[in-house]
Amino acid sequence: MQKPWSDVVSSILASQDGLATRQDLLRHVPRTVVDGMVERGQLLRVFPHVYTARGNPAAGDRRLRAALLSVGPHAALSHRTALAVRGLVEHAGAVHVVVDHRRRQAGSHDLQVHRRQGFADDPDAVETVRGLRVTALADSLVDAWPGLPRPVRRPVLLDAVRRTALAPECLGAAARRRPNIGGHRALARTIALVGDGVTSELEALGVEQVFRHRSLPRSRGQLPVLCSDGVTRRLDRAWQEAMLAVELDGAAFHTSPEDRQRDLHRDAVLASMGWLVLRFTYAEVLRDPEGVRAKVLAVYRIRVAQLRTAA
Repeated sequence: MQKPWSDVVSSILASQDGLATRQDLLRHVPRTVVDGMVERGQLLRVFPHVYTARGNPAAGDRRLRAALLSVGPHAALSHRTALAVRGLVEHAGAVHVVVDHRRRQAGSHDLQVHRRQGFADDPDAVETVRGLRVTALADSLVDAWPGLPRPVRRPVLLDAVRRTALAPECLGAAARRRPNIGGHRALARTIALVGDGVTSELEALGVEQVFRHRSLPRSRGQLPVLCSDGVTRRLDRAWQEAMLAVELDGAAFHTSPEDRQRDLHRDAVLASMGWLVLRFTYAEVLRDPEGVRAKVLAVYRIRVAQLRTAA
């Protein structure tokens, strides 16, 4: 005995995480049945040609899978959507996907479809996160740049670099693939900061307002130092010729007794190797960059003189 068509549709949905394309349904169910269930609200459209059952709305990752089903194979979540999948931003607005430039895929008001030259032929263009196809991190960051609010663009990119150790060369290559992207000058400056070892907004402010100033000798960012206890520590800024380091303490860190004890131990280990560590807060860098520069320069000159005398 033939099962009711509604049961057939329910079976199809159950086998695919509650989602089905129109093509999936039409393989087993007459067109008139599908259209009737849509008209009666038994099937709800999530994205073009993708449905879920009434009472089982597609939200979260199911909504993202529905977007990929709508676009078809060889697509990937991109832009801000890809960053949200990685936990770097909150998801907001339309779902963004990328397809190969040879595809002529239409989107909708809540599904933005982007075409990229050679996307289908690049094996490194797509990664899998939480079981979802997303564009490679460098591409996601560059694509999302103009769509993010200006105040958060650089912090989001630097946070991604800090979390993943993403190489500046990858970011540079992604930016070169999209030379006309909005805000490209600020993006290029941010990528240059990453190349200088910057991994936080505080460090970026310090580098721009203090450490790249013409009054100071050139320094290195995130310099790795193998310490006497066998641990490699990275210095926020360092002048190797003066054995001078600067650490920048943010408001969210270095405040608890445990944090302070860790910082003191770190500074003591570096001091045992001849390094002098200066510490400045986020507020100091913002409020008095000239004063910070003056302190660093004064100590730098003393250290250079001391080391020359000792030699």
